[in-house]
Amino acid sequence: MNKPLPPMKALKVFESVTRTRNLTLAAAELHVTHSAISQQLKLLEEYFGQVLFLRNSRGVQPTGAALKFYAEVKASLDRIADAAEQLTMEGKNRIVRVNTTPSIAMRWLIPRLSSFQIENPRIEVRVTTSATDAIADLTESFDVIIRRDAHQLSGYECIRFLDDVSAPLASPGYLERQHISQPADLRDASLLHLGSRPEAWNRWLSQAGVPLQEQLRGQIYQHFFLSLQAAVAGLGVAMGSLELLEDDLDNGRLVQLFPHIVLKDVGFHMLYRASADTGSPLQIFTNWLHLMGSRPRYP
Repeated sequence: MNKPLPPMKALKVFESVTRTRNLTLAAAELHVTHSAISQQLKLLEEYFGQVLFLRNSRGVQPTGAALKFYAEVKASLDRIADAAEQLTMEGKNRIVRVNTTPSIAMRWLIPRLSSFQIENPRIEVRVTTSATDAIADLTESFDVIIRRDAHQLSGYECIRFLDDVSAPLASPGYLERQHISQPADLRDASLLHLGSRPEAWNRWLSQAGVPLQEQLRGQIYQHFFLSLQAAVAGLGVAMGSLELLEDDLDNGRLVQLFPHIVLKDVGFHMLYRASADTGSPLQIFTNWLHLMGSRPRYP
Protein backbone atom coordinates (compact mmCIF):
# COMPACT_ATOMS: atom_id res chain seq x y z
CA MET A 1 0.00 0.00 0.00
CA ASN A 2 1.70 3.20 -1.23
CA LYS A 3 -0.85 5.77 -0.09
CA PRO A 4 0.23 7.57 3.11
CA LEU A 5 -1.93 7.07 6.19
CA PRO A 6 -2.53 9.49 9.06
CA PRO A 7 -1.06 8.40 12.43
CA MET A 8 -3.21 5.45 13.62
CA LYS A 9 -3.07 6.50 17.29
CA ALA A 10 -4.32 9.94 16.34
CA LEU A 11 -7.17 8.42 14.32
CA LYS A 12 -8.35 6.46 17.34
CA VAL A 13 -8.27 9.62 19.44
CA PHE A 14 -10.10 11.51 16.69
CA GLU A 15 -12.88 8.89 16.60
CA SER A 16 -13.36 8.97 20.37
CA VAL A 17 -13.36 12.78 20.65
CA THR A 18 -15.77 13.21 17.72
CA ARG A 19 -18.15 10.66 19.19
CA THR A 20 -18.06 11.95 22.79
CA ARG A 21 -17.60 15.66 21.97
CA ASN A 22 -15.46 15.84 25.11
CA LEU A 23 -11.69 15.60 25.63
CA THR A 24 -12.02 14.39 29.21
CA LEU A 25 -14.42 11.59 28.32
CA ALA A 26 -12.20 10.53 25.43
CA ALA A 27 -9.16 10.47 27.73
CA ALA A 28 -11.00 8.25 30.23
CA GLU A 29 -12.22 5.93 27.46
CA LEU A 30 -8.73 5.49 26.00
CA HIS A 31 -6.98 5.41 29.41
CA VAL A 32 -4.65 8.31 28.60
CA THR A 33 -4.22 11.83 29.94
CA HIS A 34 -6.11 14.92 28.81
CA SER A 35 -2.80 16.32 27.56
CA ALA A 36 -2.16 13.23 25.43
CA ILE A 37 -5.54 13.65 23.76
CA SER A 38 -4.79 17.29 22.92
CA GLN A 39 -1.38 16.38 21.49
CA GLN A 40 -2.82 13.71 19.19
CA LEU A 41 -5.51 16.10 17.91
CA LYS A 42 -2.88 18.77 17.25
CA LEU A 43 -0.79 16.20 15.37
CA LEU A 44 -3.78 15.27 13.18
CA GLU A 45 -4.70 18.90 12.46
CA GLU A 46 -1.10 19.57 11.43
CA TYR A 47 -1.20 16.52 9.18
CA PHE A 48 -4.30 17.79 7.35
CA GLY A 49 -3.37 21.47 7.59
CA GLN A 50 -6.73 22.55 8.94
CA VAL A 51 -8.71 22.90 12.15
CA LEU A 52 -10.85 19.85 12.92
CA PHE A 53 -12.49 20.91 16.19
CA LEU A 54 -13.92 24.14 17.56
CA ARG A 55 -13.46 24.51 21.32
CA ASN A 56 -16.22 25.91 23.52
CA SER A 57 -17.27 25.85 27.19
CA ARG A 58 -19.23 22.61 26.77
CA GLY A 59 -16.44 20.71 25.05
CA VAL A 60 -15.46 20.48 21.39
CA GLN A 61 -17.46 20.64 18.19
CA PRO A 62 -16.16 18.87 15.03
CA THR A 63 -16.18 20.89 11.82
CA GLY A 64 -18.24 19.81 8.83
CA ALA A 65 -15.16 18.33 7.16
CA ALA A 66 -14.26 16.48 10.37
CA LEU A 67 -17.74 14.92 10.55
CA LYS A 68 -17.45 13.60 6.99
CA PHE A 69 -14.02 12.17 7.79
CA TYR A 70 -15.38 10.67 11.04
CA ALA A 71 -17.95 8.54 9.19
CA GLU A 72 -15.19 6.92 7.13
CA VAL A 73 -12.81 6.52 10.06
CA LYS A 74 -15.43 4.88 12.27
CA ALA A 75 -16.49 2.46 9.54
CA SER A 76 -12.87 1.52 8.88
CA LEU A 77 -12.05 1.02 12.57
CA ASP A 78 -15.18 -1.11 12.99
CA ARG A 79 -14.15 -3.32 10.06
CA ILE A 80 -10.66 -3.71 11.52
CA ALA A 81 -12.14 -4.64 14.91
CA ASP A 82 -14.47 -7.22 13.32
CA ALA A 83 -11.64 -8.74 11.29
CA ALA A 84 -9.42 -8.88 14.38
CA GLU A 85 -12.18 -10.65 16.36
CA GLN A 86 -12.67 -13.22 13.61
CA LEU A 87 -8.93 -13.86 13.40
CA THR A 88 -8.71 -14.22 17.17
CA MET A 89 -11.63 -16.68 17.29
CA GLU A 90 -10.14 -18.77 14.50
CA GLY A 91 -7.17 -19.42 16.73
CA LYS A 92 -9.33 -20.62 19.61
CA ASN A 93 -11.12 -23.87 20.31
CA ARG A 94 -14.84 -23.24 19.87
CA ILE A 95 -16.08 -26.53 21.28
CA VAL A 96 -19.41 -27.36 22.94
CA ARG A 97 -19.34 -30.63 24.90
CA VAL A 98 -22.71 -32.38 25.14
CA ASN A 99 -23.72 -35.41 27.18
CA THR A 100 -27.00 -37.24 26.69
CA THR A 101 -28.45 -40.75 26.58
CA PRO A 102 -27.99 -42.96 23.50
CA SER A 103 -31.70 -42.77 22.62
CA ILE A 104 -31.79 -38.95 22.48
CA ALA A 105 -28.40 -38.75 20.75
CA MET A 106 -29.18 -41.21 17.96
CA ARG A 107 -32.91 -40.60 17.51
CA TRP A 108 -33.14 -36.81 17.90
CA LEU A 109 -29.91 -34.82 18.35
CA ILE A 110 -27.48 -36.28 15.81
CA PRO A 111 -29.97 -36.29 12.89
CA ARG A 112 -30.41 -32.53 13.40
CA LEU A 113 -26.80 -31.55 14.06
CA SER A 114 -25.95 -31.14 10.38
CA SER A 115 -28.22 -28.09 10.18
CA PHE A 116 -26.42 -26.53 13.16
CA GLN A 117 -22.98 -27.23 11.67
CA ILE A 118 -23.97 -25.68 8.33
CA GLU A 119 -25.06 -22.50 10.10
CA ASN A 120 -22.12 -22.52 12.54
CA PRO A 121 -19.13 -24.16 10.82
CA ARG A 122 -16.64 -22.82 13.37
CA ILE A 123 -18.37 -24.42 16.37
CA GLU A 124 -17.57 -28.07 17.04
CA VAL A 125 -20.21 -30.05 18.95
CA ARG A 126 -18.82 -33.12 20.69
CA VAL A 127 -21.50 -35.61 21.77
CA THR A 128 -20.93 -38.34 24.32
CA THR A 129 -23.55 -40.64 25.85
CA SER A 130 -24.34 -42.09 29.26
CA ALA A 131 -26.22 -45.34 29.76
CA THR A 132 -28.67 -43.88 32.30
CA ASP A 133 -30.42 -40.62 33.08
CA ALA A 134 -28.37 -40.21 36.27
CA ILE A 135 -25.99 -37.24 36.26
CA ALA A 136 -24.38 -37.60 39.68
CA ASP A 137 -21.88 -40.14 38.36
CA LEU A 138 -20.60 -38.03 35.46
CA THR A 139 -16.81 -37.93 35.69
CA GLU A 140 -16.20 -35.42 32.88
CA SER A 141 -17.09 -31.77 32.49
CA PHE A 142 -19.82 -30.91 29.97
CA ASP A 143 -21.28 -27.66 28.68
CA VAL A 144 -24.74 -29.15 28.02
CA ILE A 145 -26.42 -32.20 29.58
CA ILE A 146 -29.67 -33.45 28.00
CA ARG A 147 -31.98 -35.68 29.99
CA ARG A 148 -35.59 -36.76 30.26
CA ASP A 149 -37.08 -34.95 33.28
CA ALA A 150 -35.58 -32.03 35.21
CA HIS A 151 -32.33 -32.25 37.18
CA GLN A 152 -30.36 -29.94 39.45
CA LEU A 153 -26.61 -29.46 39.21
CA SER A 154 -24.50 -26.74 40.77
CA GLY A 155 -23.36 -24.15 38.23
CA TYR A 156 -25.99 -25.15 35.66
CA GLU A 157 -29.35 -23.83 34.57
CA CYS A 158 -32.06 -26.35 33.67
CA ILE A 159 -34.85 -25.68 31.18
CA ARG A 160 -37.41 -27.82 29.38
CA PHE A 161 -36.90 -27.66 25.61
CA LEU A 162 -38.61 -30.68 24.04
CA ASP A 163 -41.95 -32.46 24.47
CA ASP A 164 -42.12 -36.07 25.61
CA VAL A 165 -45.28 -37.58 24.12
CA SER A 166 -45.64 -41.37 24.08
CA ALA A 167 -48.10 -43.63 22.28
CA PRO A 168 -48.59 -47.30 21.26
CA LEU A 169 -46.65 -48.23 18.11
CA ALA A 170 -46.65 -51.36 15.96
CA SER A 171 -45.46 -52.51 12.55
CA PRO A 172 -47.92 -52.76 9.63
CA GLY A 173 -47.21 -56.49 9.47
CA TYR A 174 -48.16 -57.05 13.09
CA LEU A 175 -51.38 -55.07 12.69
CA GLU A 176 -52.34 -57.29 9.75
CA ARG A 177 -52.06 -60.36 11.97
CA GLN A 178 -53.49 -58.93 15.19
CA HIS A 179 -56.95 -57.39 15.28
CA ILE A 180 -56.77 -54.06 17.14
CA SER A 181 -59.70 -51.72 16.59
CA GLN A 182 -60.17 -50.30 20.08
CA PRO A 183 -57.89 -49.76 23.08
CA ALA A 184 -59.31 -52.75 24.96
CA ASP A 185 -57.98 -55.05 22.21
CA LEU A 186 -54.48 -54.31 23.43
CA ARG A 187 -55.06 -56.55 26.45
CA ASP A 188 -54.84 -59.51 24.05
CA ALA A 189 -51.87 -58.14 22.10
CA SER A 190 -48.19 -58.83 22.68
CA LEU A 191 -47.15 -55.76 24.63
CA LEU A 192 -43.50 -54.75 24.63
CA HIS A 193 -42.43 -53.18 27.95
CA LEU A 194 -39.46 -50.92 28.62
CA GLY A 195 -37.60 -51.64 31.84
CA SER A 196 -36.88 -47.96 32.51
CA ARG A 197 -40.57 -47.04 32.15
CA PRO A 198 -42.45 -50.05 33.56
CA GLU A 199 -45.61 -48.08 34.33
CA ALA A 200 -46.11 -46.68 30.80
CA TRP A 201 -48.59 -49.27 29.56
CA ASN A 202 -50.69 -49.15 32.73
CA ARG A 203 -50.86 -45.37 32.50
CA TRP A 204 -51.86 -45.36 28.85
CA LEU A 205 -54.55 -48.05 29.22
CA SER A 206 -55.94 -46.29 32.28
CA GLN A 207 -56.08 -43.02 30.33
CA ALA A 208 -57.83 -44.87 27.49
CA GLY A 209 -60.48 -46.14 29.95
CA VAL A 210 -59.44 -49.79 29.74
CA PRO A 211 -59.97 -51.60 33.09
CA LEU A 212 -57.02 -53.69 34.25
CA GLN A 213 -57.82 -56.76 36.29
CA GLU A 214 -54.45 -58.47 36.20
CA GLN A 215 -50.80 -57.73 35.58
CA LEU A 216 -50.01 -57.02 31.95
CA ARG A 217 -48.10 -59.71 30.15
CA GLY A 218 -45.41 -59.24 27.53
CA GLN A 219 -41.68 -59.06 26.95
CA ILE A 220 -39.60 -56.60 28.98
CA TYR A 221 -36.66 -54.85 27.26
CA GLN A 222 -34.01 -52.98 29.17
CA HIS A 223 -33.25 -50.52 26.41
CA PHE A 224 -35.37 -48.34 24.17
CA PHE A 225 -33.58 -49.54 21.03
CA LEU A 226 -34.40 -53.17 21.76
CA SER A 227 -38.12 -52.53 22.30
CA LEU A 228 -38.16 -50.40 19.16
CA GLN A 229 -36.48 -53.08 17.07
CA ALA A 230 -38.87 -55.69 18.46
CA ALA A 231 -41.83 -53.55 17.36
CA VAL A 232 -40.35 -52.99 13.88
CA ALA A 233 -39.76 -56.75 13.59
CA GLY A 234 -43.43 -57.40 14.29
CA LEU A 235 -43.06 -58.94 17.74
CA GLY A 236 -45.70 -56.76 19.37
CA VAL A 237 -46.82 -53.26 20.34
CA ALA A 238 -44.31 -50.89 21.97
CA MET A 239 -44.84 -47.70 23.92
CA GLY A 240 -42.49 -45.10 22.47
CA SER A 241 -41.71 -41.37 22.57
CA LEU A 242 -42.99 -39.90 19.31
CA GLU A 243 -40.32 -37.18 19.23
CA LEU A 244 -37.66 -39.89 18.92
CA LEU A 245 -39.45 -41.88 16.22
CA GLU A 246 -40.12 -39.44 13.38
CA ASP A 247 -38.18 -41.44 10.77
CA ASP A 248 -39.90 -44.74 11.64
CA LEU A 249 -43.34 -43.13 11.43
CA ASP A 250 -42.56 -41.21 8.24
CA ASN A 251 -41.14 -44.31 6.54
CA GLY A 252 -44.03 -46.50 7.60
CA ARG A 253 -41.93 -48.91 9.67
CA LEU A 254 -44.19 -48.15 12.61
CA VAL A 255 -47.80 -47.03 12.92
CA GLN A 256 -49.18 -45.00 15.81
CA LEU A 257 -52.31 -46.55 17.31
CA PHE A 258 -55.18 -44.35 18.52
CA PRO A 259 -53.50 -40.96 17.88
CA HIS A 260 -56.07 -39.16 20.04
CA ILE A 261 -54.78 -40.94 23.17
CA VAL A 262 -51.22 -40.11 24.21
CA LEU A 263 -49.12 -39.91 27.35
CA LYS A 264 -47.63 -36.48 28.03
CA ASP A 265 -44.67 -36.55 30.39
CA VAL A 266 -42.70 -33.61 31.81
CA GLY A 267 -40.47 -33.40 28.75
CA PHE A 268 -36.79 -33.43 27.87
CA HIS A 269 -34.56 -30.90 29.62
CA MET A 270 -31.17 -29.36 29.02
CA LEU A 271 -28.75 -28.37 31.74
CA TYR A 272 -26.23 -25.79 30.56
CA ARG A 273 -23.51 -23.76 32.21
CA ALA A 274 -25.01 -20.68 33.81
CA SER A 275 -21.88 -18.67 32.98
CA ALA A 276 -22.48 -18.72 29.21
CA ASP A 277 -21.66 -15.32 27.69
CA THR A 278 -23.94 -13.56 25.25
CA GLY A 279 -23.02 -14.64 21.73
CA SER A 280 -20.75 -17.43 22.96
CA PRO A 281 -20.71 -20.83 21.18
CA LEU A 282 -22.54 -22.31 24.16
CA GLN A 283 -25.35 -19.76 23.99
CA ILE A 284 -25.62 -20.17 20.22
CA PHE A 285 -25.96 -23.94 20.65
CA THR A 286 -28.52 -23.78 23.48
CA ASN A 287 -30.59 -21.25 21.52
CA TRP A 288 -30.54 -23.66 18.58
CA LEU A 289 -31.59 -26.57 20.82
CA HIS A 290 -34.50 -24.53 22.13
CA LEU A 291 -35.53 -23.61 18.58
CA MET A 292 -35.42 -27.23 17.42
CA GLY A 293 -37.43 -28.35 20.42
CA SER A 294 -40.05 -25.64 20.00
CA ARG A 295 -41.28 -27.14 16.75
CA PRO A 296 -43.77 -29.71 18.09
CA ARG A 297 -45.02 -32.21 15.60
CA TYR A 298 -47.42 -34.15 17.76
CA PRO A 299 -50.36 -33.08 19.95
